[in-house]
Amino acid sequence: MQVRAALALIGDNLELRRDVCVTADEQGVVESIESWGSCGEGSLGGSWAALLPQPANAHVHSADGNFPEFGVDLGLHDLVAPPEGLKYRLLSSLSSTRTAAAIRRTYRAAYALGVGLLVDFREGGGTGCLAAQLAKASLQGDIEVIVLGTPGPTYPMWCQGLGLSSPLDYPPGLLSALTSQTPLSFTHVAEDPRNRDEGDLEVALRSGFRAFVHGTYLSTDDLSAVRDHGVPLILCPRSNMWHGLRPPPVADAVRLGLTLGLGSDNAAWNLPDPWAETEVALLVARSQGARGEDLAKEILRALMVGGYLAAGAQPRIIAEGRKLHGVLANAESTGILSALGVYTAIAKRAGRGLALRVDGNRLEAAGLA
Repeated sequence: MQVRAALALIGDNLELRRDVCVTADEQGVVESIESWGSCGEGSLGGSWAALLPQPANAHVHSADGNFPEFGVDLGLHDLVAPPEGLKYRLLSSLSSTRTAAAIRRTYRAAYALGVGLLVDFREGGGTGCLAAQLAKASLQGDIEVIVLGTPGPTYPMWCQGLGLSSPLDYPPGLLSALTSQTPLSFTHVAEDPRNRDEGDLEVALRSGFRAFVHGTYLSTDDLSAVRDHGVPLILCPRSNMWHGLRPPPVADAVRLGLTLGLGSDNAAWNLPDPWAETEVALLVARSQGARGEDLAKEILRALMVGGYLAAGAQPRIIAEGRKLHGVLANAESTGILSALGVYTAIAKRAGRGLALRVDGNRLEAAGLA
């Protein structure tokens, strides 16, 4: 297979290259990345195309998709605080079949949006993880789904790791025991001012979690501590703002050099679309005083590299010797090809131009109908 593109993001550093021809062997492994004159007549893509790595959506709650836009008049705690939040009461009313069907819809939507990795927080202990594993098994496409569970019935069966709403919900000794039992442990941190005031960050740092989610109310000193502990931070700006919270500290997190990922959070309010998260993260960072192409490139790095690293997965970068995982976006109709700031244009526009998903030698239409 050969893919011809007017521009592409190549390698771990997301190097911007123009007029490329990517050749993959019969197993879908990239053999060469050359000038596009080396592409033959039957090559995929063309002068309209941008070839981009598949993004990671590093934080979703998939089963919430059973209840689109529920509780629009409620605040965060009334909606999602366990165990009495509206979300938990609604989830407990579902049959296992309906739960698995909603999870499957979320996974399929993520796949259609070109997502290469999805990290799913599942409520309900091992039983909740089982519903996700059944949904995952029904997928036909090449997408990596990591299912993180909460302590509960049969946990850790069917769970690939631990995903907590707050470290304050458990005794510190239990937290350390839980994180020591799995290489994958994520927790929400500083999602709202109440949890931050109660010291959730300090508890999380002491407990050895692999990654934090949200960080909405982290100070500059807090972010430095997260960086110094080597813990990645998953930002979910659309969710934070929908729930009436302040935007996360994107500009400071980028400036301080944290490893960042992006997540769409609850499927009830957000499609599992990390491209939309990228645009909002860029807008938030600019509103916080950050500027420039380097900013856009770092936010794209969060999208295409950092989320994978947070989950201990291999980023689906485009490079020789790696299986070809990418998306082709229409860079002509979206204006990306004409942009002076190409990284900025990709961050803002690529999600609206998705055309094809490429996995090795497998091709599918991309973008939600």
